Amino acid sequence: MTGVRNIFWWLCFALAAVWAQSRLPGLDALAAGIIILFQERDYRNMLWLLPVFILIQEGMGTRFFGGAIIWYTAVVLFFLIGHWLFEVDTFLFVLILSASLVAPYMAIEALMAPLQQLPFQPMQSLDKSVMQAVFLPFAWQLLVWSRRLLKPRYSMTP
Repeated sequence: MTGVRNIFWWLCFALAAVWAQSRLPGLDALAAGIIILFQERDYRNMLWLLPVFILIQEGMGTRFFGGAIIWYTAVVLFFLIGHWLFEVDTFLFVLILSASLVAPYMAIEALMAPLQQLPFQPMQSLDKSVMQAVFLPFAWQLLVWSRRLLKPRYSMTP
């Protein structure tokens, strides 16, 4: 994929993710982009996109302050663990990954709420984490399809 088209795609993705997060508080639409980055093994884009995603997430204020770094670390760690066990460019892998991220999502909320002297609401946190788990595989599939439109012979592996 050419550099300009790639940057344009990531810009459109970031804008769509911010729009989705503004409509559904507690949802992290940028996590699907992180999965795409790791599946493509695009380390050059990863170096500038991960800090941008963290800044966007922290700046939006839809999560507890500081939680985005821990959340994205959990996404990356669970992806790397799953990478050893599964084929990473399948819908099933992303479905299992998103289901396994429910517990870290709730744990981060439980950790960050008292640090900021806010009440932790377990049922609300569970609702948001399940919404994230349901959203992530379908958002990932939509992103894969859109990447294939830009590059017809698109493959997740190099």
